[in-house]
Amino acid sequence: MIKRSAVTVETVTAGVDWISATLGREELDNQTWLYDAIHALEKVAMLGNAYKRRSLLGFDGWESAGCFVGSNDKLHYAQFAGKYAHDAYHFLDHPKVHISRIDLQVTVKYSEELIKEGRFQYASAIRHNKALPEHRRRKIHLFAGSDGGDTVYLGSPSSDLRGRIYNKDKQSGDVAFERSWRYEAVYRNNHANNVYRRVLDEDIKGNTIIVPLVVEFFRERGVNILGLDDMPGIAISPPKGPISDAGTKLRWIKEQVVPTIRKLAEMGYAEELMELIAEAIAAARNEQA
Repeated sequence: MIKRSAVTVETVTAGVDWISATLGREELDNQTWLYDAIHALEKVAMLGNAYKRRSLLGFDGWESAGCFVGSNDKLHYAQFAGKYAHDAYHFLDHPKVHISRIDLQVTVKYSEELIKEGRFQYASAIRHNKALPEHRRRKIHLFAGSDGGDTVYLGSPSSDLRGRIYNKDKQSGDVAFERSWRYEAVYRNNHANNVYRRVLDEDIKGNTIIVPLVVEFFRERGVNILGLDDMPGIAISPPKGPISDAGTKLRWIKEQVVPTIRKLAEMGYAEELMELIAEAIAAARNEQA
């Protein structure tokens, strides 16, 4: 049997693996946000997935392939899972959006099958955890499979930060994931909002930042991803307090509103748009006077 240290990395893929978000119906352009989310859901359906009405978590809307977009009296809600989340997350940008959860994943395909990798990383996490002060120790669980389909959880199910490590080959049964292990970092609430903004700011598809984020997430928990051990990581902490969102709003206007304005101008509504914008600016200046 080949030694673990002699195994090499064949490919590394990464992406957003889950995202759920809400936006208040009183917010500016909330209907545009809802339209963009539905557009992203329709793209999921266009891949051959069923598209149907359903209710979820008190919201009425539409579902396709485990993804959902809907509304209630106060909020709009969008949820995208798995590979569809990476294609959809940038559609959910809005200055006032609340990201309740975002998962980032890194999948590493090795030159050899590493059946015991889950147990190896479980032991590494346990050793690291024991060295921490008792009040900082995390819950760590190993769910073993007889076929090597082990899954390791770092953190409790209710935690705002939780890690998962599992044999993607055994979990999916997809030949594309042969000899692959997946590392998933789960962020909720303030952590989720912070990570979402960082991924958006770094790269429209997030490809340049997700790997170092996930590498550092697990490194902080005593787990070094084989083959990525020496990669510099990026640590993200939740905001310490309220921060200005002027830059976020400007970016959202540039990426979401300006394309809509251009389309309306092409349809002959340029003068109406100019009047609306001028009236809004004048009203704001009058309020400040």
